[in-house]
Amino acid sequence: MDVQALIALVLATAVLGLVPGPVVAALVGRALYSGVRSTFGFLAGVFVGDLAWLLAAVSGLGYVAATYSTVFLVIKYVGAAYLIYLGIGAIRHAMAQNQEIHIPKSSRKGAGFMSGLLVTLGNPKLVAFYVGFLPTFIDVQALSFTDTFLAAFLVPTTFALMNFGWALSAAKAKTLFKSAMPLKVLNTLSGGLLVGAGVAMAVEDQ
Repeated sequence: MDVQALIALVLATAVLGLVPGPVVAALVGRALYSGVRSTFGFLAGVFVGDLAWLLAAVSGLGYVAATYSTVFLVIKYVGAAYLIYLGIGAIRHAMAQNQEIHIPKSSRKGAGFMSGLLVTLGNPKLVAFYVGFLPTFIDVQALSFTDTFLAAFLVPTTFALMNFGWALSAAKAKTLFKSAMPLKVLNTLSGGLLVGAGVAMAVEDQ
């Protein structure tokens, strides 16, 4: 894989990372709700999910998994349901309190990782990218070990950097709100984003 193909691949990945989708909506919702640190587990789950889809595409299993397997649909709906569950919980807490709310520690760690992983594995847009769009840049079936390693590093890392930018921007925006009422509204909004991300993920076609 030549340098031009690598640059094109990174640019295409960065552009996709700028387009809001279920992953970005869920990420922004978590960052608004409890700050950028609460997104680290989620980001790690997204990274692993991106890596899994890329390796599946390279091995030729991606098309089969996305088209014929019910496992993808199960992952998709479980991930969507979990986002909706988190969003409803955030809204309920925001409506019940007049102070800043924090996601419980369990949600910021293992549960955050699992939600990020499920949202990524069940995201139809990412499936289309890895199974349909990625092969237009590189011949995934003819990649050498070195090329596979480079792609496995560059694509998930580029997505991770773009996602972290979304999370950091949302967390910075939250610092502008100091009093209780705006924070309550902002926390309600963050819950709405989580619910919206879950609904969008559930209804979106493969």
